[in-house]
Amino acid sequence: MTKEQVFELMRSNPVFALATAEDNKPHVRMMMLYRADENGIIFNTGENKDLHRQLSKNENAELCFYNAAEGRQIRISGSVEEIEDLSLKKQVVKDFPFLQEWVDKEGYDVLVVYCLKHGKATTWTMETNFKPKEYIQL
Repeated sequence: MTKEQVFELMRSNPVFALATAEDNKPHVRMMMLYRADENGIIFNTGENKDLHRQLSKNENAELCFYNAAEGRQIRISGSVEEIEDLSLKKQVVKDFPFLQEWVDKEGYDVLVVYCLKHGKATTWTMETNFKPKEYIQL
């Protein structure tokens, strides 16, 4: 797969699993992709969430996207950085209206936006199950 094909699979399958580690224990949860392109993979969480606390202590994460129709999984590993950009937060809330009530009540500081740049992706299908992993630098 090419980089653009990886980004396209993510955009067309925006629900993904996000894994973090805390105290040497793994934690995984389902997330909603905000954007994926050459500028990075962007997602958001709340400042009071375990995810934010975990990423504040250890910025390493792995994301896993799955396309059931193709039977293809893409895992992306890398480190994330918090983005402090009010205009981006406002755009996230505009695009995800379910966040509006929460932000109206708590303010935009409650919303935390993360970006994974320069991740390393690997794909998996049943056909490639026993082949050596190939990596795509994003």
